[in-house]
Formats: sequence, C-alpha cells, structure tokens
Amino acid sequence: MTTALKDRITKLTPEERKLLWARAEQRVLQRNKSSQKPDYQQLVAYVKAKQDFNLEALKSSLRAKVPEYMVPAQWVKMEEFPLLPNGKVNKKALRNERPLDKEEHKAKPEAREPKNDVEKKLLAIWKEVLQLPNIDVADNFFEIGGDSILSIQVIAKARAAGIDLEPKQLFEHQNVEKLANYMASEDQRTEEAISQLHLKHLVSIVPNGSKPPLFCLHSGGTHFFFYNLFGKQLKNDRPVFALQASPHEGELVLHESVNAMAKDFIADIKQVKPHGPYHFISYCYNTAIGVEVCRQLEQKGEQANLIIADTMADYLSLFDASQTPRRAKAFLGRFAKNPVKTVSNFVKGKFIRPLRERLKTNDVTGSEKIVQELHLNHIEIYRSYHWQPIKSPVNLLLTEKKQEEFNTKVVASWEKMTTGNLHVQPTLGHHDRLFLEGTVVETAKNVDDLMDRYESKNLQDNR
Repeated sequence: MTTALKDRITKLTPEERKLLWARAEQRVLQRNKSSQKPDYQQLVAYVKAKQDFNLEALKSSLRAKVPEYMVPAQWVKMEEFPLLPNGKVNKKALRNERPLDKEEHKAKPEAREPKNDVEKKLLAIWKEVLQLPNIDVADNFFEIGGDSILSIQVIAKARAAGIDLEPKQLFEHQNVEKLANYMASEDQRTEEAISQLHLKHLVSIVPNGSKPPLFCLHSGGTHFFFYNLFGKQLKNDRPVFALQASPHEGELVLHESVNAMAKDFIADIKQVKPHGPYHFISYCYNTAIGVEVCRQLEQKGEQANLIIADTMADYLSLFDASQTPRRAKAFLGRFAKNPVKTVSNFVKGKFIRPLRERLKTNDVTGSEKIVQELHLNHIEIYRSYHWQPIKSPVNLLLTEKKQEEFNTKVVASWEKMTTGNLHVQPTLGHHDRLFLEGTVVETAKNVDDLMDRYESKNLQDNR
C-alpha cells in the first residue's frame, strides 16, 4: 500500500471506511461467484528440512519477526523439490502438493460440537470458506489456512447469517469459541450501551440477540406501544426496536417531509446496528416511511426487508379527485341496494364524524395534544410523499376482507412499489387487531417466518 493511499484512508470518516469495507466485500463475493476457482492469493511456504520440525513453533517464531500478513497461510513439507529439465524448480508441480495444515485436519480426531447457535453458524462458515471438513471450535483461523482475503468472506457470510461481525473482532478473537463468547458478552453490554446513546426516535423493546434486528415503525405519527406485546412473541435471539416520529418529552420534532423523517430514523438505526441486513414492519399510515427508509438504505449499499401489515401503498390515493367517477359509481350501487343506510353513512362520514374530530381537537390538552399534533403532521407529509418503486423485497401480511376486490387492490398497489419480489402471506384476524391479544401470536409467527425466509435466501445468495 502506497503512502498516498494510506493518507487518503486515514482521512476517511468512520462511515466512509465502513462503506469502503462493504464495497470490498461485495467485489470479492461477486468475483468468487463468477468463477469456479477462488479469486484470491495465499502465501504458501515449501519447506525442505533435514529433520522433523514443529510447525506451530516455526509459525510462532516467524510471527515474532514479521507482520501477520507475511506469515504463510499454508505450509508444505517437501522431501525433494520437483525440477524442470533446465534444473529450475517446477512451480506448477508444487501446486499438487498437499499442505501440512490440510493433512493435519484430515487426520485429526473428530472436533468438538458447537455449544450454541452462534458457534454453530460460525463453524459452518469457516468450514465453507476454508474448505475444511473438520474444524475444532478452538482452532485458530489464521493457523488453519485463513488470511485477510478469506476473512472478508467470513465477515460477509456472518453478516448474511445475522451475526454482526467486524474485521477487528475476527483478528482479536481468532477461534470460533472465543469469537462466540465475545459476541455473547457484547449482547450483555448492548442494553446498557443503547441506554447511553443519544437516540431521538429509537426505543428498545428486545435489545439483545444475534439475528438481524426488526424495526417497528410508528403508526400515524406516534403510536408504537402496541408493538411491545408483539416483540415479546417473536422467536428468541431477535432484537426488536420501535421508531417514533418524536419523543413526547422535551422539544417536539415535526418533520417537514417523509424523506427527512427517514433520514433521522436511519441515523438512530446506524448507532444501534451499523450494518444490515435490516427488517422493517410498517402498519397503517407509516408505509411511506417504510418505503423511504428502505430506499435510503439501498443508496448506502445496505440490504433491507420490508414487511407490510395489511395496508395499501399510498392509501390516500383512493380519495384523490381522479377517483371521483369510481366512487360515484360505487355510491350509486350501494344506494340502489339500500338507500336509507347509504345516505345515513354518507352524512355521518362527510359531516358528523369530521365535526366531532374538530370539536375534540379544540378540547385536547397535554399529551393528547402532542399525539394529535404528531398525527396531523404525519398525515400532511404522507399526503405529499412522492411514491416510487424500491429494489428491496416486500412481504405483505394480508387478512381476509368482506370485499375481496379490496385485497386485489392492496396487492396491486405493492406490485407497483417494488422491482424486487413481492410475497403475500395470508394471516388470521382483523386489520385493527393484528398486534393485540388474541391475534398477536399468529402475527408474530408469520413475521418470524418471513424474516427467516429472507435470511435463508440472503445466505444462499452470498454463497
């Protein structure tokens, strides 16, 4: 690495360095996918010794004198070097020799079983990357063939499997057992660390877990409390957070746009979880926020999975002026069947309920006033949001409706909103009770299945 390049990297911000690392991961994985042969190089030592030698002692001696990257990743013991007719070493023939590390692992006794889910995942990743069938949880990654290039693959696959692994952690804890123990101790410190962060919008429901977190977006500008029961019903080892438009204490935050709200949400999210993949669940009027958060994360090179709870995209478009002929036709159809009920519902919807809402607006004070102000602001920015398709997959939880054609419109609205995959997941219950007692268990089960499905596909794509 040149001095000029070192200087440039030193001047990068932490976020820019993380983005640079993420791009490097993607390039390595893309190159390896397009070729049957691994697209990386390793330092290999071919040793001809007068007598048997202790490989570990030789490595330790070498590490005391040179940096880690100069220590050979593989060692081959030679009786004689193969020669060409001109007397030079036949380097092509050397490649057929089996490294000592491979021989040792082929012959070593059966390795210990992993003690927990994190060890199990890490061990499977190490075996895949190092192409070794028998690895012990105490084996040092860099002593059994690992190097800095392979470590990028390990980190990328670990993140795809829901383990938020950093390069520094792998270099400091070089075997599966120590690395898993470190991750467990990190989980224990997470709750305390989150409480010390300066977070305006993020609230912890279930702070710990090794899986990618689920972020629950507020409904209608403020409400997220109903997610508390839902979060407790999800599988263990899944961190769950809620995002509120504004804290109710202190200065009120009224965003001028959906884009600005999404930007603030991501700033909080990144403090808790610097890298994806991320899961989001949107409900009612916060679907625009869900779409925009995913869009902005996509622009940062992150992966996101958007789960929609029984809600149409751009719901207010149903009341747009362009829909007047359709609404008039539907009104006349209802009037023909039951004129008294139709007129009564029309008067209530157009005059009585709006009047009651205005009267309530004038009477509320304190916390109710804050909730109302946040809700009205959210409807305003929702109305002005410019809806555009995202690349992220969308998973749609869908309840049965009395009017089946309405669900057809809901599905069609989301087909327009993603260039990725749209998966429709039928779920029991009524829209208003998805996160309440009696229905929440079914909702949590379906959301768990959707997240597992996404992570499984993500892991396959990264192989």
